[in-house]
Amino acid sequence: MTHNLQILAGERALQHIREKGLKPEHISMMLGASGGPKWFVLSRFDQYLGREFLSQATQPINLVGSSIGAMRMACHAMAAPDKAIQRLEDAYVASAYDHTTTPKDVSDSAEYMIKHFLGDTGIEEIVHNTQFHLNVVAARARGWGASDTRFKQLTSVLASAATNMVSRRAFLSFYERVIFSQQVTTSPFRDLRGVKGRLCQLSSATSLQALMASGAIPLVLEGVRDIPGAPQGTYRDGGMIDYHFDLPLETAPGLILYPHFAPMLKPGWFDKSLPWRTVNKRNYTDVVLVTPTQSFIDRLPYGKIPDRGDFEKLETDVRQKYWHTAIAQGQAIADDFATLIDTNRIAEIAQPLDPKALA
Repeated sequence: MTHNLQILAGERALQHIREKGLKPEHISMMLGASGGPKWFVLSRFDQYLGREFLSQATQPINLVGSSIGAMRMACHAMAAPDKAIQRLEDAYVASAYDHTTTPKDVSDSAEYMIKHFLGDTGIEEIVHNTQFHLNVVAARARGWGASDTRFKQLTSVLASAATNMVSRRAFLSFYERVIFSQQVTTSPFRDLRGVKGRLCQLSSATSLQALMASGAIPLVLEGVRDIPGAPQGTYRDGGMIDYHFDLPLETAPGLILYPHFAPMLKPGWFDKSLPWRTVNKRNYTDVVLVTPTQSFIDRLPYGKIPDRGDFEKLETDVRQKYWHTAIAQGQAIADDFATLIDTNRIAEIAQPLDPKALA
């Protein structure tokens, strides 16, 4: 155990690590969770993965993400992932809002952030990538949740949250999972074995809208309407359904690398406060979860990872200083992982992944 990161592995993944270690050629998929600025503690780790670890792989790798995770995975599908991650980080930290900010203002800021990390060639690099295949998860709102009227939207959010407390299956009557995949025929979503979802082609014409939709938090950002090649309607944050992911993904031979910002796994956004709601252990049998230790989190300013609440609780200059500090301290996660890889010591610290312990 290092002081900064822990490796938690599903049953097959743990056996694989103990027998063969963990190498770039073992990875068939990488996941990126929702969570907004919680991701900052992983920014340096993401840069290391894109620049040094995954750059050594030659096999196809599916990149799956919702919300900020979709943006991170889009960076990994670009020609220079580490530089794209840095641009994403810079633009997000620089974002500033106050009491006059409207959903349109936040949407405009998000669009700028996405266009900034994509640059002039990012979309074409993503859609023509023959190795790293991007899958962007969004949620198509149903009923009043599709409305731009704040009252209707708030009513839908409250109703869906209450319904989710009783049944996650019933909650899905409020939102439809829609996945935009760069390679539809090989997408891990091509066969969800009974889990509801619709698969659409990610293209040059849809990439920006899909990324915008995946991060369109209800009541905070505007929804994205009528994406070409997808069912008509209003699209919102993919994390509403798939916050940390709980899906029977088709992995092919290989492991699922999951850099995660905290030792917690929840299926959907409204499950965060439900101690009885956790992910299915069977869906994590091939997952290698890399996450900060609690002691790392305790050493951060305020004893926590960054979150969206910082926009309201902290003055802009204080928040930005805090976020920069959290990002810099995240370098220790990248350094420790690199050392474990270079010395082939992953198996020494890898522990069984128990979803109930991370509820």
